[in-house]
Order: sequence, then C-alpha cells, then structure tokens
Amino acid sequence: MNGKTMELGVALKIIKNNLIWLIALPLIAMVIAFGISKYYLVPQYTSSAQIFITTNVESDSEKETTVYSEQLRTNMQMANTFNTILKSSRMLETVRSELHLTESNDALAKKISIQSDKDSLVFTVSVEDSSPDRAQKIVNTITKTYQKDLPKLISNNKVIILEPASLPLEPSSPNVIINTMIAFVLGIIGSVLLVSLIYLFRNVIESEDDLEELSLKFVGDIPLIK
Repeated sequence: MNGKTMELGVALKIIKNNLIWLIALPLIAMVIAFGISKYYLVPQYTSSAQIFITTNVESDSEKETTVYSEQLRTNMQMANTFNTILKSSRMLETVRSELHLTESNDALAKKISIQSDKDSLVFTVSVEDSSPDRAQKIVNTITKTYQKDLPKLISNNKVIILEPASLPLEPSSPNVIINTMIAFVLGIIGSVLLVSLIYLFRNVIESEDDLEELSLKFVGDIPLIK
C-alpha cells in the first residue's frame, strides 16, 4: 500500500511540475486549428437540388396503374443506374461545355454528391465549390441536362425537378467550431501522453523503492544543509 502511495505521490508531483503543459498544449492546439480553419483553408459552399424520377403513364385505367406500380418498383431497383448516369462523362462533358468550366471530368465528379432515401426515387444532387454562384449553376445545369437526356436513354422515364438549387449564403466547410474543439481534445490527449511518458521514463531517484527496483541498497539520508 505504501508503494502505491509513493507511486501516486510521484505521479502527482510530475503532474504538478508539468501543469503548464497540461494547460498550454490544448490551448495552443485550439489557436492553431482556429487560425488554419479561419484564415488558411478556402471556404467551400454546397448547393443542392432535388429531383424525382417517374414513369410516364398516359392512361388512368386500373390496368395502367398496375403497370405503373411495377415500373416504379423496377425503377427503384435501377436507382444505382440512375446515379451512374447522373455522374457519367456524357453528363459532365455537357455541363463543362455549357458553363465553360476548366476542370476535368474527374475533378468535376469529385465535387458532386448524390443521395437518395432507401426505396425512393427522389435524389438530392449536391455540388461543393469555392464559389457559391458556381456551385448553384453547376447543380442546376446538371439537373436540367439530366431532365432532357434521361428519357432518351431510358424510355418512359422522366425527371421532375422538385426543388432547384439555391444560392448558398454560408460556407459548408471548414467548420471552424468543430475543428477547434477537435484540436482541443487532441491537445488534452497529447498533454496526458506527454506527462505519462515523463512518468514512465523518469530517471530521478524519488524514494527508497526506486533504489530497490535498481537492486541497490539504501545506506542513509544526507541532510540538506542550507
């Protein structure tokens, strides 16, 4: 029990001696993360539009309704196909040409994200760009081009634009608050690891127990003379 008490005392002493680092490291990490997020990283803006893919049915009869339901289920199974067409080179090339974009198809594709709920043909098309105006234009051009081209590729299907893209007023990234808080947590972890390493690799004799660990005998105390 005495050994454990001594170990605890040594640990507390090390913490006390390095208290400034325990406080400073998280604060330094917060300041660095805030500065990078606020003044170094380029703000990115996200604009989104919603589209619905449906099947053309000219008749309102019960038979046609049944056919429509079957086609709708088939369309749900083709959701990945619709997704692939939406980000195909054919679509991207048309968008690049219309908006006179300089980036490649691959670079443009990386800016585009497509989400859809399970068992739903409502897709949310989003584009992230450093320019809010360009992000909005890219999304609207993609959806309009898709609306025009999909019926040519897959018969009896059409695209309805439920909600066109709006101009984003606030950047979607970087999130300054979240980045700063993450840096604070990492700073705490780093300071704790630092103190732990100091404790584990200390080379100072603190008590008789330290001598026993080194297979040395305690001879006596030397009084401190001031």
